Formats: sequence, structure tokens, C-alpha cells
Amino acid sequence: MNTTAKLGSLGAVIALLLAEVPEQYAFYVALFIIACGAVTAMVPPPHAGSKWAVAYQFMTTIGLNIGWAENHFKPGQSGVRVPVADKLAAKAVVAAAGIPVLNKKGQPEQAHGNT
Repeated sequence: MNTTAKLGSLGAVIALLLAEVPEQYAFYVALFIIACGAVTAMVPPPHAGSKWAVAYQFMTTIGLNIGWAENHFKPGQSGVRVPVADKLAAKAVVAAAGIPVLNKKGQPEQAHGNT
């Protein structure tokens, strides 16, 4: 399915769902959707084992962070999209290739591998 068809069908689904909401509440529902999108853009995802992981995924779906708009960082994945179990091995491979592994502040990590 091409992008135009996906966007058209997504827009139709959203319009149909909003049509089911009583008119006096439509503004608040739309505001809630926008707020969910804004929160997921500002709040980093929880760790994969966190009790908040499911709630975060639900909030990203409500906020329409799907398809090309989905967040790059997700619970259970690192920034290079490898399983968390393989994170240390991926860091070692990247470091062996001479590419600096950065910490959360954007600075190269120390040799002992702290994050």
C-alpha cells in the first residue's frame, strides 16, 4: 500500500472516530491526542521491563506516532535498533570499527563502558 493510501485511510479512520464523539467533547478528544503526541516527543521511553512500557506504547499510538512518525527510541531497543540483549556486543563492534559510542550527553563513553 502506498503512502498516499495509508494517509488517506488513517485520516478517514480518525475522522470516523471523532464523528462518534459528541460535538461538545470533540475539542477535548483532539487536545488529548495532541497532548499524547507531545508527551511522547518529550519523555524518553521507559526500559523494556518497566511497568510503564505498555502505557508508553499505548500513549504513542494515541498520539499517532506510527509509521514514519514513530519514535526512534522505543522500550527494549537501543538507538541503533538492536535487541537490548545484544547492546554490549553492538557497542563493541561499533567501537572496534573506530566509531565512538556516545553517552546520553553526546560525549564519547569511557573505555570501561559505563553509560
